[in-house]
Amino acid sequence: MCIQMSSKSSQPTDGIPAYIQSLPAEPSDEQIVELEEVSEYKTAISSLLNDAEDLAALEKYKKAVKQLLLPTQDQCATEQFQT
Repeated sequence: MCIQMSSKSSQPTDGIPAYIQSLPAEPSDEQIVELEEVSEYKTAISSLLNDAEDLAALEKYKKAVKQLLLPTQDQCATEQFQT
């Protein structure tokens, strides 16, 4: 997990993904839905619920959830070099 201090405040970001940190304080629904991570999750959950519940759909859903909720190690390394 990467931990860094937010440049906007003295609050630690505790591994919050960069795409969430980049949102304005009060994002609109459109701004949230336009995010690549949210779009991929939306596609994966729709496929899982509306199509066959096969292993490929479950793997796609698993990947989308991880991408949505957890920062990758690459993001952590990039964020460390930016501070």
